Amino acid sequence: EAFREGVTIQAGFYTEHIYPDGSRGRRAKSIAFANMDETEFQQVYKSVLNVLWNWILFRKFSSPEEVENVAVQLLEFA
Repeated sequence: EAFREGVTIQAGFYTEHIYPDGSRGRRAKSIAFANMDETEFQQVYKSVLNVLWNWILFRKFSSPEEVENVAVQLLEFA
């Protein structure tokens, strides 16, 4: 859950809160793909993929396109 929240915030999908002491915090937005249109889905998907690419995926894959191809292959098994 903490990883999902961190990725979602880094992708830009969060709400910002101001606490009584004046500090600020971010909370990940709840993302329900079933409630999104195709444009919104693509925006979230690309943003999250970019965050994951920059954090971890670049170590094992040669390009973001290769990651997408692997994801498509995995979804074919579902």
